[in-house]
Amino acid sequence: MDEKKPVNPEEVEYTLKEIRAEQDAKNNQKGFWKKVWSVICWPFRQIKRFVKFVASKIPVPITAKTTIIFTLLFTVALIILDAFIVSSVSNHLQMLGVDDEGYIISLTLTSALLIIISVIVVAALGALASTAMLSPVRKIIKQIDSISADDLSARIDNVDAQDELRELTERINAMLDNLEESFDRQKKFVSDASHELKTPIAVIQGYSNMLLRWGKEDKEVLDESVESIAREADNMKIIVEQLLTLARMGQYMVKSERFDVSQILDELSDSYALVCKTHTVKVSAKKALVNADKNMLTECLRTLVDNAIKYSDEGKTVKISCYDEDGYVKIEVSDEGCGISEDDLPRVFDRFYRCDKARKRNGKGSGLGLTIAKSIVEKMNGTIEAVSEVGVGSTFTVRLPLAE
Repeated sequence: MDEKKPVNPEEVEYTLKEIRAEQDAKNNQKGFWKKVWSVICWPFRQIKRFVKFVASKIPVPITAKTTIIFTLLFTVALIILDAFIVSSVSNHLQMLGVDDEGYIISLTLTSALLIIISVIVVAALGALASTAMLSPVRKIIKQIDSISADDLSARIDNVDAQDELRELTERINAMLDNLEESFDRQKKFVSDASHELKTPIAVIQGYSNMLLRWGKEDKEVLDESVESIAREADNMKIIVEQLLTLARMGQYMVKSERFDVSQILDELSDSYALVCKTHTVKVSAKKALVNADKNMLTECLRTLVDNAIKYSDEGKTVKISCYDEDGYVKIEVSDEGCGISEDDLPRVFDRFYRCDKARKRNGKGSGLGLTIAKSIVEKMNGTIEAVSEVGVGSTFTVRLPLAE
């Protein structure tokens, strides 16, 4: 066998130095060409900066900018073409042995005059064309100026052309539609929230005034006042907490995980068996895997079960079923309660909405529970709907995509 030659440290160091030298030479060469290119581009960068500075200080319409730019480009192109033609004619005459300086001068002057006339004509036509093309933009600006936060119903007229301006007007109108809808929802939300908070505040204020005047001496009045104030304070706390939940819902990041829905339904049934002695919560679930936020889904289902218990008589059964259908997991929460009328059913998921029968049956609740449940389901790319019959009961159905 051949013996391995011992490694010479000096040779290794010499090789490394050569490699470093070659690398430094390449870097220096690249740096040299970068400097050359930087020097060549320096005048153009200065011109660009000057143009930007002037444009930022002097308001120039787009029509004037486009006319000036294209006129300059057209002028440069004509000058180059004219110089080429005059030079070619002069060289051709010299090759033929003809010396006619007068003709060359005449040709140069004539071509220069034609260039001036052509530039003036092109500038005028360019200005007219750009003005005509940008006139819809001025119209759009005027219409936008007429739109304010007090009245978002105005819309921009569509441009009679299939180009970017038409697409722009459509996008602006779509944005205005969204803004108007958001403003309307916000106004309604503020109005409803004020209305909901007004009642407990009035109750607390009324009992407080009564206690300050004479109620402290009467034990029955004192007990009733303290109990009412505590109850209304709890209602206000619930409303504020649920309002904060809705406000945070838009920024909440869904923590998706793969799990079996039937497991959380069994856990839900066991928890209600311990804490709820007035109703029976019955679960009938098949194995169904989803990619969703487990905590959010549990909170949503708790809201639906609590709602079913709240609006059904004691001793009734709340049924929860789970199965897969057409690529979705269907979770149904059914009660045997008072039911919801056809007029109220489309609005049960609206903020602060409670039907009259629900109010008479139970004064508690903020009217935000179902709204939060819907927001949770939609956050997980699902849907929720309700069917009901007055005097028979209601069924709320949650659909979530099956895990792949």
